[in-house]
Amino acid sequence: MIVESSFPYWGPLLFKSNIDKKQIEELKKLCVKNTSNNDNTVAHIEEQYNIDCLKYEKIIQPQLHCFEKVYFQYYQKSIKDLKITQAWVNFMKKGEFNPIHIHENCNLSSVVYLEVPNKIKEEFENFKGNSLGGPGSIEFFYGEQNEDVLSYRVYFPKKGDLFIFPKMLRHCVSPFKSNVIRVSVAANLIYKV
Repeated sequence: MIVESSFPYWGPLLFKSNIDKKQIEELKKLCVKNTSNNDNTVAHIEEQYNIDCLKYEKIIQPQLHCFEKVYFQYYQKSIKDLKITQAWVNFMKKGEFNPIHIHENCNLSSVVYLEVPNKIKEEFENFKGNSLGGPGSIEFFYGEQNEDVLSYRVYFPKKGDLFIFPKMLRHCVSPFKSNVIRVSVAANLIYKV
């Protein structure tokens, strides 16, 4: 007997990709501590600075093209004119965090990790708590939590990891205790259908 089955794509598209070493180095050059972005986010991160959207977009163009293809595969519709409207670097330190939130004035949000110190990874791996994530993790939440529903995803990010997701997908970043700095770039994107 051959049993066939299928299941529909359900919920928001959480896209995960990676950038290469060259892209990481190019992005680091954009991450200067000039114009503060602290008034525009809910993050409890002392050092957040705006970066040049157009230069950022140019550097991650291969991943944006890949996202467009995956978006079509997932939703069976194309997007056009995918553009980054705002980008900022986060220099996250010991005890800092980003509470559960969504993004406004965009269609999509994203984050890419440029530096993830090993001390944070060790802290995450040794964590003995009962929360969903652990130190330094990024967590995504959708819908109601239930034993038969996949309603959240937890990732411990690695250097070069890139996530793109709908603006309404709730997410947060857990604090860590190690005396190190993790560097990430967040960005908001718009598109036309």
